[in-house]
Amino acid sequence: MAKSKFFRAFVEGQTISDGRKIDGAWIDQIAQTFNTETYTPRINIEHISGYSPEPPFNGYGNVVAVKVQTDDFSIAGKTEQRKALYCQVEDNGQLAGLVEKGQKPFPSVELTDSYAGTGKVGLIGLAFTDKPASIGTQALQFSRSAPGSLFSDSLEAVTLEFEAALPDATKVESSIAGFFSALTAKFAKTAEPEKPKDPPAPANDNAAFAAFATEMGATMSAAMTAALKPLIETQTQQAADFAELKGKLTNTEQQQFSQRQPATGSPVAGNVTDC
Repeated sequence: MAKSKFFRAFVEGQTISDGRKIDGAWIDQIAQTFNTETYTPRINIEHISGYSPEPPFNGYGNVVAVKVQTDDFSIAGKTEQRKALYCQVEDNGQLAGLVEKGQKPFPSVELTDSYAGTGKVGLIGLAFTDKPASIGTQALQFSRSAPGSLFSDSLEAVTLEFEAALPDATKVESSIAGFFSALTAKFAKTAEPEKPKDPPAPANDNAAFAAFATEMGATMSAAMTAALKPLIETQTQQAADFAELKGKLTNTEQQQFSQRQPATGSPVAGNVTDC
């Protein structure tokens, strides 16, 4: 998604509809409490966040950064310095379309007077609207769904300028993969030699490379055979020793065993049982 350049969204000192003025401390607190990992302010149109993912009242992107800056303003013919809040937004493709059509050019911040219970003002959303507040006033409304939240419209339209998009990583990977595929195919393919008048020379060194690969394979095979030879010999000797020991144990009578004399089946010597 494309990121915008920083634009001014909120200025201190402008009178709002309920008689209060924007305090410069609010702007400092917004910058202090802003953290997209804690809460990411979403962008909407006319402060309407619809339930449908379809336009016009779906999400238009995120506020990704804020900063504080002191600017010069001409008020009643006099130049005054006032603190201003600048925002940077990340567009999901719809804001750029609004810019091209010249629609909804005025940013309107959505604030809470106690961000995450800290007692400090925090930014919770940003809207773009066609209804800027009149000179010297700042439209302030309490959110219908979140008491304590307020909206503050900017007096000036902003022109969103987007930073140059970085190349798509997938396209770069595809280009690199395509390059290496073409390079591999080029070397794997045997070039056809031209028909010279003299006896033709080899078109490339593929044959030499194949011979080198064959020799390298034979060398590695011999080295592995030599390395494994002691292990194989040891295993063979252990198998022979085990077989010899097993034979001895099988043919050896137990030392503490008294063999019983064969039964004759009769008390008369020499008689045997007739089965």
